[in-house]
Amino acid sequence: MENFLSRNENGVVIETVNLIKATSEEAEEFKIILLKQIRDGNINLLIDLQRCIFIDSTFLSALIVAQKVAMEDGGKLKLLSPKNEVAEVLEATGMTKIFEIYSSVEEALPSFNSDEPKSAVG
Repeated sequence: MENFLSRNENGVVIETVNLIKATSEEAEEFKIILLKQIRDGNINLLIDLQRCIFIDSTFLSALIVAQKVAMEDGGKLKLLSPKNEVAEVLEATGMTKIFEIYSSVEEALPSFNSDEPKSAVG
């Protein structure tokens, strides 16, 4: 089973984190994947966290680095469907102020064409 799965929908790369626990063991691999996507011109990224029940600070750091690089290139990095425990970590660490969070792909995709930031934690 692959830890990370990529697909492209309407010019947005959806990176699925195919892990129950996203930790420092996988963070560097994930950061490399995200930075390669951005370097290849895929600057709009939606990170699907539906399968995760745990995320650690190192993995959060990988998301922050990738978001910064994407924004420097004119893109956006957004989060999709964090579960209860992951949503709580994002809230407790202030990440909900940094990342736009959506509950569905259908809701998230149009937001990449909008300048209006939105957090739809649900």
